[in-house]
Amino acid sequence: MVSKTLPVAFSGAPGAYSEEAALRYFGAKALTLTCETTRDALAAVCEGRASHAVVPVENTVTGFFDGLVEALSERSELGVVGEVELPIRHCLMAVPGTHLEDIAVVTSHQSALSQCRDWLTSVGVSTRPAPDTGRAAEELASGRDSALAVLGSRNLSRRYGLSILAEGLTDRPDNRTRFYVVGASREAAVTKSDETGTRTAVLLGPVSEPRALKTLRIQLESLGAMRTRSPFLGSQDGARFLVEFDHAPGDGIEIAVERAEVPSKRFLGSWRP
Repeated sequence: MVSKTLPVAFSGAPGAYSEEAALRYFGAKALTLTCETTRDALAAVCEGRASHAVVPVENTVTGFFDGLVEALSERSELGVVGEVELPIRHCLMAVPGTHLEDIAVVTSHQSALSQCRDWLTSVGVSTRPAPDTGRAAEELASGRDSALAVLGSRNLSRRYGLSILAEGLTDRPDNRTRFYVVGASREAAVTKSDETGTRTAVLLGPVSEPRALKTLRIQLESLGAMRTRSPFLGSQDGARFLVEFDHAPGDGIEIAVERAEVPSKRFLGSWRP
């Protein structure tokens, strides 16, 4: 449960999809704390400035978000306590009085731009990446450039006084983004549920022999694990993986992970997806 006094940290400016995910998970009245990056959002929890952090994990169109495994690897005191998934339908927004034919450049987070690549090509505009959708809207509202537009959620138009030129934008109807809800490791340990249908995440690495990861996957699936994936790879100090899988409760799953032939293993937590 969210603290009544501490906010929930998220990466991005107010109105970013991460804030929308935080409010969906914790409730519309939850306090939020804007942070520059995923690392900063996690740091806010460690430093006692936030009760939890909500950070993006993956998008069904563009895949996994960079930097998460490294950020989690640096914070052994944190764990995953839940997740939230948002359907993504972008709006194209501009300063009031602008028409679609006036737009020369569209800016947003690179993931959002990639999710609408075909549509943006069809209207003949250039693109410019921004740190996040909220930050892009904030800068447009202050700069008032009539040749510039932003891709993001409808919430941004209300928050920053922008006009919607087009909405419901995505190149694929299954466009969704999943976010981790991160809290203290002690809370993540408590959420290791004995209910069926749990989802578990484990940090492994550095992994010098890829075969070890394949062996672990075979062992997990032999014990009934489903949706076994190892999507994240960090390359700064060796290959580090975040392995995520669904499973029924049972000690065999933990034993398989403990026996994995990698020098470092850390359970991030188990939760109900």
